[in-house]
Amino acid sequence: MYMRIIFSVFLFLVIWTPRSTLKAQDQSQDNVGVIYDQAMSYLELKQYPQAITQLKELISLKSSEPAYRFQLAQIYYEADHYELCLHTLDELLNTEPNNLAYHILRGQALFRMQKFEAAKESFLFMHTMDSTNSWIVKQLGATFLRIDSAEGAIEWYRKATKLDTLDMQSYKRLGNLYIQTENFEGGRSVLSEAILRDSTQALLYRFRGSLRIMGADFDDAESDFGRAISLGDSSAFSFRHLGLALYKQSKYDEALPVYQNTIKLDPEDAGAWFHLGFCYKWAENVTEAISCLEKSLELSASTSISEVYSGLGQLYGLERNYDKAIHHYSRAYEWDESNVVPLAQLGMLVEQSGGKKEHAKHYYKSFLKQADPKEAYLIEYITNRVNIINEKLFMEGKLERE
Repeated sequence: MYMRIIFSVFLFLVIWTPRSTLKAQDQSQDNVGVIYDQAMSYLELKQYPQAITQLKELISLKSSEPAYRFQLAQIYYEADHYELCLHTLDELLNTEPNNLAYHILRGQALFRMQKFEAAKESFLFMHTMDSTNSWIVKQLGATFLRIDSAEGAIEWYRKATKLDTLDMQSYKRLGNLYIQTENFEGGRSVLSEAILRDSTQALLYRFRGSLRIMGADFDDAESDFGRAISLGDSSAFSFRHLGLALYKQSKYDEALPVYQNTIKLDPEDAGAWFHLGFCYKWAENVTEAISCLEKSLELSASTSISEVYSGLGQLYGLERNYDKAIHHYSRAYEWDESNVVPLAQLGMLVEQSGGKKEHAKHYYKSFLKQADPKEAYLIEYITNRVNIINEKLFMEGKLERE
């Protein structure tokens, strides 16, 4: 009888007490689920303040659950509250210092805050945790680029392409960086490697073509830019550089329509107007050539104006419009006194137009005094002209002692 009573009491405790507790737990769990769903709904609608409020309420109910705190940090990040995001992550990292997900979000927040040195250190630490994570490697490339370390960025993006040999985005970033650093040989090699893996990427051909132009490899540059355009690259950049590759090979008749396309795509490209003008010159259309160079002069930045003035001087000289030719060569020298070739041209124009021999000689002597030894052929020619003028002046009794 006594044992039956004890057993009845035990059965009552086993059955009744847990059911009550479980009911309370189920209700609490239901509340957590509802709050979490509401928070996610607000997040999806980008209603960040409401989502944050819901998450904070959830954390008050489940304070020991780090997943909710991490979710809160992510919402802070989405809402651009980076300081709060970092504060929440630092609390989480105090208990889980090697949680890679926490470190990744922390690095992203620092990057967004433009604290690039701190972001760099954060990503470098992550790399020690997982050296095969290509995302971390690419973030290091982007971060080094932001701290003006192009060589560092190249190193990390190169590692990214070795981890994932089909990572064309990293290859494209490398292409741009190789151009910035004028690394012709290294850049061409890496881009050729990329093209072997995927020959349908127009940008890869564009970047390799640019490097080939820098290295004066105009024949291969022509091939690369032609391929880029055939793959759908319709940028003024590619047409301009295809034109330049052709022009440098003296293929003026082929370069002319390419430059015509360039100025349709970018009517304010002073360089394209300039080269188009000289293509017209070689096609013996001097009138159109002058028109193009006048347009180039109108658009030119100060650094290239001297060259355009020289070009116009040459074209007006071909038309025997000596006054305009002399005017433009004079302006060319005024804009860039380090370029003394216009002085030689001015002397020749004075002679061609029947001007005073003394004036021509003055220009020639000024040229010879400042000429670059690289202009050996022109120096020899002008020296000969001075000797001829001196002989004529001597015969006329006008040669003055120098």
